[in-house]
Amino acid sequence: MIRKANVSDAKRIVYINVIDWKKEYKNIFPKEYLDGLDPKSEKSIKRCTNDIDKYVVYELNGDVIGFVKYGINKKGYDDSYAEIYMLYIHNNYKQKGIGTKLVNYVFNKLRNEYKHVLISTLKANSANVFYKKIGGKKVGESKFTIKDKVYLENVYVYDL
Repeated sequence: MIRKANVSDAKRIVYINVIDWKKEYKNIFPKEYLDGLDPKSEKSIKRCTNDIDKYVVYELNGDVIGFVKYGINKKGYDDSYAEIYMLYIHNNYKQKGIGTKLVNYVFNKLRNEYKHVLISTLKANSANVFYKKIGGKKVGESKFTIKDKVYLENVYVYDL
């Protein structure tokens, strides 16, 4: 079942996010950075709680197994663009269509307010295949920095 996240989901959202980062990015980000990520970080849980209205979760048998975070675009595009900031599925449930269902749910929610949605992912991330498969068109690149190293992301656009 897909539903809006609530405050009680924040711990599970942070847990899935951190565990996925440690697995997916172990050969991309510095080991010491990933080792410093704490799936029980109170600071991260509080930050998630403060933004909980931007999250949608996928629940199975009473357990949150995936989530998406979305909102206005932060890439400098005009107001007709929304953005999906995060999409993570627990490792045990990947490649079962859950990510596609979450993205489609968000697209349907945003359709009345926006014309386009942006999604960015690391160039080195295997998720690029997924974002292309669900119809993303690469429109550019963006950068971010971790531990003084710059990482490139592909930016995909989806027309609503």
